[in-house]
Order: sequence, then structure tokens, then C-alpha cells
Amino acid sequence: MSITKESVVEKMKGTDSILLSVLPAEEFLKLHILGSYNIPLQEDGKIFVQEVMDRFGKDKFFITYASNITSRASIDAAEALQGAGIHAEAYLSGMREWSQGGLPTEGTLAKV
Repeated sequence: MSITKESVVEKMKGTDSILLSVLPAEEFLKLHILGSYNIPLQEDGKIFVQEVMDRFGKDKFFITYASNITSRASIDAAEALQGAGIHAEAYLSGMREWSQGGLPTEGTLAKV
């Protein structure tokens, strides 16, 4: 159900994976993983799933992430996608682990 930082890096080398920040847009603009997209998780997971399908279809592998391991948002988003028959995993450690690991980020708080 969850994916490691190393697996995220490896999956992002291909074209079959989509990295989704499920944080609110304001948080995404501040800092996000380079190359990721933002579709905030809605209270109604069906709305989130529909937005993902409208934008990307359902034939990709989706990796969802939020701020850190204490947030359930990435898990809830991955479970909503899985419930719709879409292949998805949650990157539980999220932005905290990614940025602390010195991996590429972008946004208004990203180090230049």
C-alpha cells in the first residue's frame, strides 16, 4: 500500500507513473516534488477520483503524497483510486522526507 522514496525516484524515470500531491493548492505552490501534479483530496473521494480520471485517465500508476507520515491524506487518496480500479500507492513520508533528503523540489519555498 505504500511506496518508498527510492521507489518513487525510480518510478518517476518512466512515463507510466504520475506523482500526485493531494495537499491544498496553497501548500503545493509553496513546495512540492519536482514534476508532480496537484489534485487536492476532496472530502468526497469520488470527486478526487473523477478529477484524476478527467486529467490523466486511469491507465497510469499513481503515487499520492502529502506533507508527512502523520497525514492520512496520501493513504485516503490512494485508497480512493484503488477503489475505482486504478493502480495507486501512497508515498507516506511525503514532502518532509523528500525535501530533507535533498531531492528536487519546486515552489516558492524551494531552495534555489
